Amino acid sequence: MAKRFLYFAYGSNILRERILLNNPTAQFIHTARLNDYRLTFDAPYDINKTLWAGAPATIRSCPGSSVWGVIWQLDMADSDNLDRQEKTYQRRTVTVTTPDGATHTCRTYELDGEYDIAHSPSPQYKDVIVRGAKQSGLPQAYISQLEAVEDNGYDGEVEVYNRLIRQLENQHQ
Repeated sequence: MAKRFLYFAYGSNILRERILLNNPTAQFIHTARLNDYRLTFDAPYDINKTLWAGAPATIRSCPGSSVWGVIWQLDMADSDNLDRQEKTYQRRTVTVTTPDGATHTCRTYELDGEYDIAHSPSPQYKDVIVRGAKQSGLPQAYISQLEAVEDNGYDGEVEVYNRLIRQLENQHQ
């Protein structure tokens, strides 16, 4: 039997179609909350050169706050795929709590360093995160927080977004 690992996603990978683009063994386990962290959008590099044309999501230590996301179970065969996808992040091990109170130790990813300049995600990236939050059944109050995040107004093409939207549209035909 293949070895597996748990991954806590809080950004675009909460959308099933997104994680499956590069990680075909991903299986939904549960929604979960990462306590004492907050979600933020940071850019340690030129945001015009990012995959999503905006600042990527990351987590930052913040006592009393929490970040909701999805626990995925993946085969070790996808471990390198996930590391490549998250190449600008550092791998971390975190403990997350499901709504029924169970705890799970998971891999997640965090951008290194704090950045003084506030950055915003592209509307496309934000849309994928919000779609994933709704698809996964994250709490409505958290979805509302995600919807309230100010985006950067980018209206150009975002290739990965266009691929995902085509996939979603094809599923509903």
